[in-house]
Amino acid sequence: MLVFLAITASVCLTTGPAHAQEKYRFEEGIWAKQHSPSPDTPEGRLQAVRAAMAADQAEQALELVELWLEDYPQHEMLAEAYLLRADAKVLAKEYFKSLFDYEYVIRQFPESPQFESALEREYRVAKLFASGVKRKFLGMRILSAAGEAEEIFIRIQERSPGSEIGEQASLSLGDFYFDRSQMTSAAEAYELFLLNYPDSQYRQRAMLRLIQANLATFKGPRFDPTGLIESQQRIKTFQQEFPAAAQQAGVDAMLVRIGESLALKSFYTAQWYQKRGQRVSAVYLYRRVVRDYPQTAAAQSAIERLADMKETAVIAAEDPFTADPAGQDGRRGQQ
Repeated sequence: MLVFLAITASVCLTTGPAHAQEKYRFEEGIWAKQHSPSPDTPEGRLQAVRAAMAADQAEQALELVELWLEDYPQHEMLAEAYLLRADAKVLAKEYFKSLFDYEYVIRQFPESPQFESALEREYRVAKLFASGVKRKFLGMRILSAAGEAEEIFIRIQERSPGSEIGEQASLSLGDFYFDRSQMTSAAEAYELFLLNYPDSQYRQRAMLRLIQANLATFKGPRFDPTGLIESQQRIKTFQQEFPAAAQQAGVDAMLVRIGESLALKSFYTAQWYQKRGQRVSAVYLYRRVVRDYPQTAAAQSAIERLADMKETAVIAAEDPFTADPAGQDGRRGQQ
C-alpha cells in the first residue's frame, strides 16, 4: 500500500465535459478535488493564457499575457508570465523575439523553477536555427540565425554545466560545426564534450565524429599532420571501447589511409633534407619510413632512394647522431 501511495501521490485525474473539467489529485490515500483559480486573479489570468495556447491561439495568448505583465509588474509569478510570453511567441513563430523573454527569465530568475524550462526552450529554438530556420526581416525570413544557434549552445553549457541540457547543447555544438564543415571547431567541441561527459550515452557517436573531424583537418602530406596523429590515437581507443561499431565504421581502412599519409609526410621531409645536402637526416628519415610503414608505397620509394644513395634500408642500430633529423646533417656532438 505504501508503494502504491508513493507512486500515485502526484497522479491527477480530470473528469467532466471539456468546457467544465474538474481536476483531482491523489493525496494521502484519497482523491482530492483541485480548485481552479478564479478567472479574475493573477493565477486565473495566467491559466487563461495557457488555455489560449492550448487552443493554438497565439495572438490571443500574447494579448492576455501582455495585459497581465502591465497589471502585475512585481508579482511573484513574474517568471512564469515571461516564460509564457516567450512560449506564445514561439507558437506565433516569432522565434528570435522569444529569446529576449527566455533570456530575461534565465538572467533575472536563476533560482526559479522556470530557469531550467527557459534553458530547454532556448535550446529548442537554437536547434531550429541550426537546422536552417531563418530570422525575420521586414516580415520575411531571410536572415541567417546560425550565429544565434552557436551562441545559445555555448551559453547553455556555461549556465548549466554537467546537466542533461548542457550535455545536449555540447553535442549539438559539435554537430553544428561538423555539418558546416568547420572541422577544427568541430574537433574541439567533440573533444570538450568527451571530457565533460565521459559516461554519456552519446560517447560512441561523439568519438567517431571527433575522428572524422580530425581526419578532415589534414590538408595533405606536405602540411601539419597533427590531425592525422590525433585520429590515429582516437581510433585505437574507439576500437577498444566499441569494437563492433569500429568494424562497421571501417576504421581499419582509416588506419591504412592514415599510415599512407604519415609515411608520405616523412618521405617528403626526407626529400627536403636530401635536396639541401643533409644526407644523414635524409637517410635516417627514409629508413624510418621503411621501418614504420613497410607496406606503403612511400616505403618502396624510400628503398629506391636509399639504393640510389648507396645506403641500406635497414641497419642493426641507428646512428645516434641521426636521432634528431633536424640536427646539423648528423654532426651534432662531433667536436
